[in-house]
Amino acid sequence: MAFELGVHLANAHPRASAATVVAIAEAAEELGFDSVWMTEHVVAGPAAAAAYGNVVHPLPALAFLAARISRVRLGTSVLVLPLHNPLLLAKLAAGVQELSGGRLRLGLGVGWHEDEFRFMGCPFDERGRRTEEAIRVMRALWAGEPGFAGEHWQFEDATFGPLPTPPPELWIGGASRRAALRARELHATWHPIMLTAAEVAQARATWPELPIVPRVTEDSPEALGAAVAAMRAAGADGAVVGLTLEPGEIPAALARLRREL
Repeated sequence: MAFELGVHLANAHPRASAATVVAIAEAAEELGFDSVWMTEHVVAGPAAAAAYGNVVHPLPALAFLAARISRVRLGTSVLVLPLHNPLLLAKLAAGVQELSGGRLRLGLGVGWHEDEFRFMGCPFDERGRRTEEAIRVMRALWAGEPGFAGEHWQFEDATFGPLPTPPPELWIGGASRRAALRARELHATWHPIMLTAAEVAQARATWPELPIVPRVTEDSPEALGAAVAAMRAAGADGAVVGLTLEPGEIPAALARLRREL
């Protein structure tokens, strides 16, 4: 794959709004970035309230952006998959895929915020197994299969449509070895967050065939440009970049980043 340069839309910020998400996305497309990305959290406990207490949900926002920006790909970085019913998520993702003309990149993770799982009635210690089974459920539905028999979900004689053509591209979040192996097993892109360039280089040496596109966040365009260069030198296939600035400052900062790159 060519070097992917995506932009995180700062949808998890105390002052994030639909308007700021749209402004950043439109700037990213105008400046020639390849993709835009949005985080998911549904509800935050005290330990995560400052960072994730106000999150514009990605799926309705990406469906809206599909009509506003016509070129860039649209991604989730990442959806907390065990919190979802995979049949409903398969339907929602298929809708975004169809509305966007096949531009959805469905980034999926197992989650880490135990309070969120407790609030939503989901078993935290089963999240890895539920994630892997949920992916199989979604792929079965997208392929038009009428039945599925798993540990957590079972159905038969089911009809699901319209079938997304092609199905959404899967990206696997998480910085652990298990996340990388899950991406390899699924023939998906590995999308780690908070991985260093040295760790990317080690992963590239270990799994030379694995597409690796980390998320990189810095507090200035200059620092972000240096971090992207380091990731590229380490063998990453791209980077999804984020800036720890006020959302309204990010479009101008992206223009400075483009000059840095």
